[in-house]
Amino acid sequence: MRLFAIGDTHLPSTRNKDMHRFGWAEHPLPLQRAWDAKVRPEDVVLVVGDISWATRPTEVQDDLKWLDERPGRKVLVRGNHDYWWGDSASKLKRVLEPYKTLEGFLHNGSAFVIGRWVIAGTRLWTAPEAPPMPGGEMGDEPEDLGYVERETRRLATSLADAEKKEKESAEPLTRVVAVHFPPLYSNEKPTAFSVPIEAFKPKVCVYGHLHAGGIPAGFTGERAGVRYVLASCDAAGFSPVLLDE
Repeated sequence: MRLFAIGDTHLPSTRNKDMHRFGWAEHPLPLQRAWDAKVRPEDVVLVVGDISWATRPTEVQDDLKWLDERPGRKVLVRGNHDYWWGDSASKLKRVLEPYKTLEGFLHNGSAFVIGRWVIAGTRLWTAPEAPPMPGGEMGDEPEDLGYVERETRRLATSLADAEKKEKESAEPLTRVVAVHFPPLYSNEKPTAFSVPIEAFKPKVCVYGHLHAGGIPAGFTGERAGVRYVLASCDAAGFSPVLLDE
């Protein structure tokens, strides 16, 4: 069993919002081919936000079916474009229930155990320490301290839940953090997100959100014992990224 991640699948939904204008030719076919070739049914794939352009559950069904048809067991994280997700964990669970490989999701401070990993995380938001980045529909979201404070609380709750689940587990678990926005930027200025993540000491922290000219703004590599991985579709070459095996 191996652990992969991919972010920002930006599936079209029934709104038929394609990605060609962003240069993603034939999307999601290249991702589908790479995913099907690389991932085995027993593997786990973290889908780290901006899953679909859908704005409501009725619009997202074909996209969830597409994910369900890909190999592997999936855990989902909400992105800033996932308006279909909603605020109710019970309603979200019902939306995902028909799709048996969509086994878990991180929602409002939860953590999730799958295989030999405990997954903590939340959406996050643009931190005040972020360097200038491209804007626009696929660019960065403006700084909002209210969102940052809320996501800081949710992250703390999720990390605490992961520690609780780790203690309750009969088997040793490997800590992983999965978020959508970058918790740390290339300038390496500590953020309200990077500090608790590094204190938690996961083996890896994976994120998405950054595209095209914004990709270099995210920190990748090791810092304070944590390996930071950017897995947005275009940054990952439209192929799931191996995190652990």
